[in-house]
Amino acid sequence: MRKTVEQRTVIEEKGKVTRVKSKRRKSETFLIPKGVKLEEIKGTQEYIEKYFPIVKASSLSLNDEFLKYEPQTEKQTRFKNALTSAIKSGLSDFRAQRMDACLDEEGNICFKVGMKPAVGKSANWWKKNAKDFMPEKESRLGTRKERIGFLGLLIKYLIEEKAYTVRDAWKAVCDQSKDLGHYCDSENAQQDMEDTGSRQVGKWYDLANTCKIIISDEDGVFLLIGGIYYVNGSEYPLADVDSVNNPDCEYLDSSGWLVISV
Repeated sequence: MRKTVEQRTVIEEKGKVTRVKSKRRKSETFLIPKGVKLEEIKGTQEYIEKYFPIVKASSLSLNDEFLKYEPQTEKQTRFKNALTSAIKSGLSDFRAQRMDACLDEEGNICFKVGMKPAVGKSANWWKKNAKDFMPEKESRLGTRKERIGFLGLLIKYLIEEKAYTVRDAWKAVCDQSKDLGHYCDSENAQQDMEDTGSRQVGKWYDLANTCKIIISDEDGVFLLIGGIYYVNGSEYPLADVDSVNNPDCEYLDSSGWLVISV
């Protein structure tokens, strides 16, 4: 079983933060920059809670009411088959980015509202830099199975919390996603990418706007899922999956989907 290092944050007096790694009992103390809050310091629990909510994928069940729905389109059928397969194989909880990543002044992955999404990088770049982002929390690109589970929970949310009919919730995720993200046929659509932290749906932002780069569970092949700001919501809905043809090619309209351990 893979060993992990537990990290907790202890607040000390005079604006100091101490990170304690329980495995080796080592600690690191640093000063909080003036005007910076704990939720903006990468690695603190406050930061993790703000930018990486828990995705309770393990709560999905084949007995869920929304899965008794009979698909009406080919896209719905494909998604239901993929979700059913994922549930049968076993889904674990994980944390996923709340919004699209952006880049800091040094070109490193970061998360902040109101920034240009991090695009123009290759799938291989995302794989490497996702792992380097927060290795103590096993950061990485999310898998297809995890993204399918994420979207399954989104359908449940739309039904249970936003009063969508079962039919309309399936349609919104699988067939026409213009109301869930930024597409050219969305309300108040822009001519360019929107900034990070736009178009909230529950806990999440930026569900479309950029296509998400993920990775296959079976063979490690890179995939693109979801839609982009300059296409219709019916052309590339949230559940739409395509292949990455060249993992070293810079994708100008796509951004990595990062996950970390719970």
